[in-house]
Parts: sequence; C-alpha cells; structure tokens
Amino acid sequence: HESPPAGWTKPYFKLSQAFPTSIPTKTTFPWEKYDFRQDPKGYLDSALGYAMEGNVDVDWRVESNTKRHWYHAPWMHAHDDGREFIHGLTRERDSRPRELASTQRSRAQNWAVSLANDLGGYVFGQVWKNPNSPDPTAAVFPNGTMFVKLLFTSASEAEVPYLRGSLEWDANIHTQLLQHSARSIQKVRLLQIDIAVRDLRADSTTGWVFGTYVYNGEAPGSTVWDRMVFRGLMWGNDPGVTPAMVSAGTKLKETVLSDVLVPAGLHAGWADRLNGPVDNPISSCLSCHSTAQAPSAQMV
Repeated sequence: HESPPAGWTKPYFKLSQAFPTSIPTKTTFPWEKYDFRQDPKGYLDSALGYAMEGNVDVDWRVESNTKRHWYHAPWMHAHDDGREFIHGLTRERDSRPRELASTQRSRAQNWAVSLANDLGGYVFGQVWKNPNSPDPTAAVFPNGTMFVKLLFTSASEAEVPYLRGSLEWDANIHTQLLQHSARSIQKVRLLQIDIAVRDLRADSTTGWVFGTYVYNGEAPGSTVWDRMVFRGLMWGNDPGVTPAMVSAGTKLKETVLSDVLVPAGLHAGWADRLNGPVDNPISSCLSCHSTAQAPSAQMV
C-alpha cells in the first residue's frame, strides 16, 4: 500500500512471490500422523510447529527462512486496508468494545499477515501466471497445502490483560478507527493464529481443516509461542445446526472447541462453531472462507 519513508533503515516487508513453476514434490507432513477427529490438538500443534520452523528465528520475514519456502498472496496491497510497509499486515475486522475482554472499552484495529507453503505458492503462481488476466479455475489446492495467519491487535494490555507479554510488532496502521485515515507507526500485539490445511481425509465434508490458537499471557511457558492456547479445530460446517438446537443440547460433529486455558469470555462462532476472538461471532472459520466471492454479495 505504501513504501518505507525516506531515511527508513529498519527492516521492511518484502513480498515473497517467486512461486514454484512446477508442483512441488510430494513430501510427508507432520500432521499426517494425527487423526484430526480423534486428536485435534495433536494435529494442529504439529501444523503450527511446521509453520514456525525457520520463521520464528527471522521474525516471520520469510525471505530469510532457510528451512523451507513460504509465500504471500499477491495484490493484497490494494485499497485502503492494504499491506502496511513494515510487516505486510492488512486490516481485518475491528473488535468492538468488550469483544476481547470485559475490560475492553475502546474499539481495536486488527491487522494480519498470511503465508502459504510451497504447494499453496505453486497455486498462487498458476492463478496469477498472467498478472493482468488471473485464472480462477487454477485455484485448486493439492493435498498438503497449508496456510498460516498471524493476527495482531491494537488493543492495549490495560484493556485486554491476557495480552501481557505477547509478541509486539511495529505496524503502520490507521490513526483513526471508524474511518480509514492517515497511517502512523503504532504497536500491535499478537492475539490469534489461524491455520488451514488441505487434507484429503476431510473430503467427505469440505476438504479443509481449520484451526485457531489464542494468546494467553496467563498460560505457562517461557515463550510467546508456548502461551498460544489451542482454541479449536473444524473440518465441516455442521449444516443445518442452529443456535436453538445447540441450546437444546445438539452437539456439533465437525467442530471441536477447547476451553483449557482459553481467556475467559471469548466468543465462539455461530452456534458454537469455531471462531477466534478477532472473528465475526455470527460466522465461523469455514463459514467465512467457504463463502468468499468476487464481487462480494451481502449474505442474509
């Protein structure tokens, strides 16, 4: 969206878009050792470990990762919500007062950056082979494709105490909340990590497994990553299950939620489907992504 200002000497975002031109050789993935239905936490922990390898040490500047290649989606710089120049964060849904904690009084901006592994990068390259004429029919992701998304918030520790000790980044974000305005460099704190895996074992539902972590400064652990708490996993949308049915005792079959060390008061998704604290409480991880469309249309 903008370039570093004159005289900027600190690191800045570099788009990783040297996409593979042939499909990467099939390898084994750590999550394949786990049945996501039987051991959802083991499955997601292995996927997060895979994403962290080589990225944590370079502060998620993937061009410096010597372990494996990761890629960014192109064209995310466009419009006023587009990538800021320090970490390539894009603006997400805001958190309204009291959505993140009962003590949250101010509306908070949320900003995020997503990464795709080499299989996802290959598909990006196929879709955008001609950058002036993208081919959406090429957007068929092979088994083993993985995305990881880091979500940061402008909320303060004073208003959201469980953010204490989280990873802080400088980000060039908007100076006003309710109208997109000029930007300035401000502190943002890691709140949520989302993971999406293309897994053939989920083909009876959606073909994808989505999972979420939430940061909790009260959780044990010596690092920020140790204090990322497993929130849940979903591989289907439990079609037809409504909030009234859940209130009456219906159990979801395609979402698993955990409340172990999850900060108190965080909302789930619609009818208790998986969602993170940044996400819209009347939707869910798979509900949101499965209805992505262009041009966008109002969903009723």
